Amino acid sequence: MPPKTIVDASVPNAGRVYDYLLGGHHNFEIDRLAGDRVKTMMPFLPKLMRLFRWCLGDLAYELTHERGYDTIIDFASGLPTTDHLHTAVAPGTTVIYSDRDPVCVEYGREILGGTPNVHYFQADCRQPEELLNRPDVRAILGDKRRVAFVYWGISMYLSDDETKKIAQTLYDWSSKDSCLAFYLQPADIRNESGRRIMELYKNMGEALYLRRLDTYPDLFKPWVADKLGYRSMEEWHGVESPLTEEDMAFFPEGETTVGYGVYLVKE
Repeated sequence: MPPKTIVDASVPNAGRVYDYLLGGHHNFEIDRLAGDRVKTMMPFLPKLMRLFRWCLGDLAYELTHERGYDTIIDFASGLPTTDHLHTAVAPGTTVIYSDRDPVCVEYGREILGGTPNVHYFQADCRQPEELLNRPDVRAILGDKRRVAFVYWGISMYLSDDETKKIAQTLYDWSSKDSCLAFYLQPADIRNESGRRIMELYKNMGEALYLRRLDTYPDLFKPWVADKLGYRSMEEWHGVESPLTEEDMAFFPEGETTVGYGVYLVKE
């Protein structure tokens, strides 16, 4: 990809916008303008994204330091900035990032530079076999099939059929004792700002799929939740909710958390 495409400042890039909302510096003015537009509709979004990223660091530590996984395969990774997975894993851990956006991939590789044992490939999270079957990924993994997969912050972009396919593909590919760490967001946007966000994403060609928490176990089969079960982000990171009662109007009625994380295991 030509360098001018990697750093094209004429249009906003989702990965750079995300970096801006996290408080990072790998973004341009066009990205900050787009991020500010989203914040006018969801003022709490930066707080939410920081909590997501803290929890991502928690799972990186848990999977590698506590559960002994030496390989993490992350899908829909975005830019590897602001305390991403590779900054919290145990020494020697292999981290494979991926994203379908070629700009994110190329820019991500520049950010990572020569970071040992960290790789970044272009692949669509909806088709995990695309990444797993790449010759260069197979060369990294060899015969290893006990790995930890991560799908974090992508559930709203996946249809039921896509989620089922992902779960089955990863289950069939991996060995016993593998793990799939998954973040899911209960969503039922009910106010005018929420509807405007839905329309914004629709215009960008990104449909959003809203569903309640109790629908997920069937989608994840044959994976099963480990003994920790489905934990709220606040419980996951050990903090009180950063959102106000007004912020929570964007989530299902009666819901008290901004999302859940789960360690799904192959028994």
